[in-house]
Amino acid sequence: MSKHSWFDNIRRSLLLPIASGVAAIIATIVVLVTWSVFFTRYYMLSRGVQLLSDVDLSYWVFLSFGYVSFVMIALVLLLFLISNVRQRLHMRQQTTFIDSVTHELKSPLASLQLCLETMEMRELTPDLQKKFVGMMRKDVDRLSKFIEHILDAGRLEHDNYDLKIQKCHVSEFIERNVQQICHRHRLQEGAIQPIISLDPERELTTDPIALDTILLNLLDNAVKYSPQKEGIELLIDEVPQGIRFQVKDKGMGLPKRQLKRIFRRFYRFKRDRQSAIRGTGLGLYVVDSLVSRIGGKITAFSEGEQLGSTFTVVLPWQLKSEAVIPNKQTPPRTTSSPLP
Repeated sequence: MSKHSWFDNIRRSLLLPIASGVAAIIATIVVLVTWSVFFTRYYMLSRGVQLLSDVDLSYWVFLSFGYVSFVMIALVLLLFLISNVRQRLHMRQQTTFIDSVTHELKSPLASLQLCLETMEMRELTPDLQKKFVGMMRKDVDRLSKFIEHILDAGRLEHDNYDLKIQKCHVSEFIERNVQQICHRHRLQEGAIQPIISLDPERELTTDPIALDTILLNLLDNAVKYSPQKEGIELLIDEVPQGIRFQVKDKGMGLPKRQLKRIFRRFYRFKRDRQSAIRGTGLGLYVVDSLVSRIGGKITAFSEGEQLGSTFTVVLPWQLKSEAVIPNKQTPPRTTSSPLP
């Protein structure tokens, strides 16, 4: 779907509630003005007053009460309008999310079905059987991680995500995540070159799985939205607040008005060339939630479309916890892959 058709659908779905709300507010204002005119005439006739300056205090009390009542009604209508528009936008985002999830589930399932049918219909050599089994394992792993990420987003939404605080070396998790992204996107070695402007052996006390998820998703987005899949930088340095990670790319970029919206759940900025890029609108939402959960802050910057993007994450060196797990007891990382 093109950018223009997507916005046309949004406008059509919001036109009725916005028009109804605006009409109701205008009607309320008209009723207020009409009521004040008739009330003033009735009051002056009933009291035998010729000039408005001659009315007593009771007139102003009743008039003020009427104005306040109508203003309250208008405010209620306005709040109802805002709530209705937000609900419709949220429903459309959920619909887009469901479409994306359906696509993400159908692709590996179709691949699995094709592999199984091929293995059933033909007598394959051991090498081909091994190749098909490997393909099926990758599809199953992709499905498993995708479902786990959906569950993670749900746990973050309901504040049920448990942190496991432990120590980890900066250089180790940087190297691990860069290698995983290069392998995932089949990039050449050195395509993403980390620039570490601090002691790489320094230890960071935080949740390593959450940290992996944050960095993997930012690097994954940088690769996905860089058509040439090059010019991606990962800068690590120290600032007064702690350690800073910056992921810079020279890809599609974003309009400045979109920079705060991209961290919303289900939100995806639509553009023509983005239609081929899969996603659920959960990646940056999960990143933002995890960064906040481990005591950090994330910001996004872009000069505009086709001018690249920079995502900056600042984290404290030590996340306070009642118990810190030694680095050697790091559990296996099974949920830190980037969200589709």
